[in-house]
Amino acid sequence: MSSRVLVIVGIMVVYLIIMLIIGIRGRKYSASNKDVMTAAGQGTMLLVVGSYLGSHLGNGVVVGGAQNGAMYGIGGLWYGAGSAFSYLLFAVVLAKLIYKKGYLTLPDILAEHYGDKVTAVLIAVLHCGAMIGMIAGQIIAGKLLFEYIGLPGTLGAMITLLIVICYCAMSGLWGVMMTDVIQTSVILVVTVVSIFWIMSQGGFDMMSSVLPASSYELVPFDAETMIMMFGPGMLYGLISALSYQRTVSCKEEKTARLAPVIAGVIILGFAVLPVLIGMYGRALWPEAEAGTIIFKVLMEQFPPVLGGLMVACICAAVMSTCDGQLLAGSANIVNDIYLKVINPDGHSDEKKLTRLTTISTVVMGIIAMLISLSFTMMVPLLSLCYSLLNSGALVMVMGAIFWKKSTKEGAIASFVVGVGLTLLNYFHVITLPYASVLPLVPAAIVFVIVSLMTQPKEQAAV
Repeated sequence: MSSRVLVIVGIMVVYLIIMLIIGIRGRKYSASNKDVMTAAGQGTMLLVVGSYLGSHLGNGVVVGGAQNGAMYGIGGLWYGAGSAFSYLLFAVVLAKLIYKKGYLTLPDILAEHYGDKVTAVLIAVLHCGAMIGMIAGQIIAGKLLFEYIGLPGTLGAMITLLIVICYCAMSGLWGVMMTDVIQTSVILVVTVVSIFWIMSQGGFDMMSSVLPASSYELVPFDAETMIMMFGPGMLYGLISALSYQRTVSCKEEKTARLAPVIAGVIILGFAVLPVLIGMYGRALWPEAEAGTIIFKVLMEQFPPVLGGLMVACICAAVMSTCDGQLLAGSANIVNDIYLKVINPDGHSDEKKLTRLTTISTVVMGIIAMLISLSFTMMVPLLSLCYSLLNSGALVMVMGAIFWKKSTKEGAIASFVVGVGLTLLNYFHVITLPYASVLPLVPAAIVFVIVSLMTQPKEQAAV
C-alpha cells in the first residue's frame, strides 16, 4: 500500500472516530423522531451555514466541478454557480415563510393549501425517489475512489452506505450539521492551499500552454448544456426539503434568513477552484477519464498529506451529504405517507416511528447503492434528479404558496405533465429541446388552466 493511500486511510480512521464522538453527543438532540429531523431546534448560524455548504462541497461542486473542468474548462463552474444561486433564491423567496410556518417537508405545504392526500403523496414519492438518486450520485464518488486505488468499486459503495446508515440512525440532523461544519472547513482550506500549490509548481503557465483556447471560455458549450448545468440545480433550491429541515432547525429567524445567503456567497466564490484542479489534471493527462481526474491529481501529483486530506474530506462530505438526504427521504416516508395517510393517529408511538425511520433509511440506501453501480459521472445523475423533482413539484408547490386560486386538480395535472414529459424525454420516446427545464412551461400552463376550470363554486362566484 502506497504512502498516499496510508495517509488517506489514516485520515479516514481519525474522521470516523470524530463522527462517532459527535454521533454519541448528538443522541441528546434526537430524543424523538421530530428531533431527529430538526436537530431539536438547535441550529446556530455556524451549524446551519456548515450544513448548507456540506450539501454541495466535496461531491457535486468539488468532484463534479473537477470533472466538468476536465471536460469543458473554466465553463465547468456553471454547475457550482447553480448550486450557489439555489441557496440565494431560497433565502429571498422562502426562508422567512418556511421558518414561520414550520414546514418540514414539501407535502406539509400541499396538505395545508390543497387539503387532500393525493398531492402530498405524489410529491412525497417523487421527492423520496429524487433523494435516492441524489444519494446514488454521492456514492459514485466513493466508488470511483476505491476503483482508482485498485479496490472494487462495489466495496467502496457498500462501505460508504454502511457508515452513512449507522451514523444517520444514531445522530440525526444535529450530527449531520456538526460533521458538515468540520469537513467543509477543511475542504475550503485544503482546496485554497491546493490552488496555491499548483501555482507554485508553474501549473497555470503549463495549463495555458497545453489546453486549447476554448478551455478559458466562460460558455464553451451550447445554450442547452449551459441551462442543464445551471438551471435545474438553481431551481431545486425552491423545493429542497433539506433546506426546509435546516430552516425549521434554526434557533432564530435571523439564522434562517441569512444562513443560505452566506452559504451561497461562499459557494459562488469557491466554485471555480475545483474546476481549475480538473483543468490542471487534463493538462497533465490529456487521455485520463474525467470521472477520476481529481483523484489522479490528488493521489499522483499533490504531496501525500495535502492530497490525503482532500480525498478523505471528499469522502467524508459524501457520507454526510448522504446522511441529510436519507433524513429528508425518511421524513417523506414517515411524516408524509405514514402519518398523513396510513396512520394519522400514530404520532405518539415514538418507538414505532423510530423503527420505521430506520427501516426507510436502510431500504433507501440499498436502492441508491444499486443505482450508483450503473453510473460513472455524478453531475448528469444529479441534474436528472433535479429536473424530475422540479418538473413535478416546483409548479404545484409555488402555486400553493403564492396563488390563492390554485386547486388540487391543477396541481395533479401539472405533476402528470411535468414528470411525464421529463421521463418521455429521458427514455427517448420524445426529444425535447432544453429538456432539463422545458417541461416546467407546459406544466405551469396546465396548472393555471385546470385550476381556473376547477374553482370551488363559492370562489368562482366571487
